[in-house]
Amino acid sequence: MKESSNSSKKSALDSPLGNKGVPRGDFKRLDKLNYLISVWFENIAIVAIVGIIVSNLIDVIGAKLFSKPIAAGTEIVYFLQVIAMAGALAATKIDGKHIRLEFVDSLPGRLKNFFNFIAALLGLALFVLLFWKSIEYTQALKITQEVTAVSRIALYPFTLWIAFCCIPLCLVLLKELLQSARGVVRG
Repeated sequence: MKESSNSSKKSALDSPLGNKGVPRGDFKRLDKLNYLISVWFENIAIVAIVGIIVSNLIDVIGAKLFSKPIAAGTEIVYFLQVIAMAGALAATKIDGKHIRLEFVDSLPGRLKNFFNFIAALLGLALFVLLFWKSIEYTQALKITQEVTAVSRIALYPFTLWIAFCCIPLCLVLLKELLQSARGVVRG
């Protein structure tokens, strides 16, 4: 019983956020701003998930009871999925709800920090690349005025949304990278 409570205390201490979502550590201002932006994006993602549920409900009721499904129902769900997944990126990372290898946490301090440094570096590289390519793709879609087939909705705002949602995640990963580097150097 004591081991499980100690492990939960340890994981809470490892979190970049202290009690009740208040940032702690060397990066308080950056953490606080990033946390607020991430929560705002997460709230938009929650609204998008509710939108998925409502649009599916309306589509099914319309199709089964009135033989009139939503014409662009599939496109609406796709767009709402993009909004939901991208909006939850940083909040998921901050809350520690991402995939993590537990055997790394059991390693000695310096080795653990080295693996965390590599993971943060690779993650940061991936999401900086995603940000950059999303901006390029947004510009291409805007120039070509690409729209969906049924509802004629422009595609570029959704790729721009993905790019914007990468920014707070990149800041979280940058902070993890710096903290891990400091842990590798200090031991």
